[in-house]
Amino acid sequence: KVYHNDKNIFKEVFFLIDAHSYIYKSFYVINYLCYGREINYRKSLYIFFNMIYSRYIYLNPNFIFFVFDSKCNFRKKIYTYYKSNRKKISVHLLQYIKIIKCFLKRIGIDIIYLKGFEADDIIGSLIFKIKNHFKKTVIYIISYDKDFTQLVNNDIFLIANKNNIINIIDVKKIYGVYPYLIKDFFALKGDRSDNIPGIKGLNTKDILIILNNLGNIFYIYKNLNNLKYLNIKNSTNIYLTLKENKNFVFLWYTLINIRTDLDIPIKINQYKINTLLFKKINLYLKYFKY
Repeated sequence: KVYHNDKNIFKEVFFLIDAHSYIYKSFYVINYLCYGREINYRKSLYIFFNMIYSRYIYLNPNFIFFVFDSKCNFRKKIYTYYKSNRKKISVHLLQYIKIIKCFLKRIGIDIIYLKGFEADDIIGSLIFKIKNHFKKTVIYIISYDKDFTQLVNNDIFLIANKNNIINIIDVKKIYGVYPYLIKDFFALKGDRSDNIPGIKGLNTKDILIILNNLGNIFYIYKNLNNLKYLNIKNSTNIYLTLKENKNFVFLWYTLINIRTDLDIPIKINQYKINTLLFKKINLYLKYFKY
């Protein structure tokens, strides 16, 4: 694996934090099944910032962005059932999100939020903006969300746990396709976590053979007749299934695809890390009580 502290010269290192992903993790690791007990916001807060801090000292970024989801987003408009299988967010978790936002504001960090869009799309668009602004970068997406694997490349990595930094080869090992085909993979296979059903009648093995031989869904539909040349059983049935479900395939693809074209009205240099930032965090955790 190649990172910015190797011999390669990268001038700027970025942390793009999917805030909700780490908020959920830090909240439920303490307050899971907490019936009859008081919610421990303070301890969750410690865990949230300790997780961020452990990654900070491990990778030493120059810039840090805390990105938040919007309640309503364009995906729900085009597919009503998007993420409808998830439990309704609790009042306690909503309160915890407010506490995190308040805490970030107190230590001088502006959160990034764009109405109608998820953190995924904002982060994808931030990457595009950063790449246009700086010639040499390395970017770490801080999240537990596998959807971000589609953005991984030679200088963009996905990091959930401190020592689990996912690169291009890791994505191929985990899913069987390289990052540029992740959207197509989940469009065909589906994604239960987001309530995206995929296409019935296709198994993972067949999907991988199709993608790795024909390419993305656009090439697949231009070359459907070539399915018969692949080492797939019942290729005729698969041909008919793909043909009949074309509209659904492209709908699922749209839902999974992370936008990179949003106009994010920020100045990147405002998010450069001050050396006192994490000292402030420790001080507030010590003296500020909720």
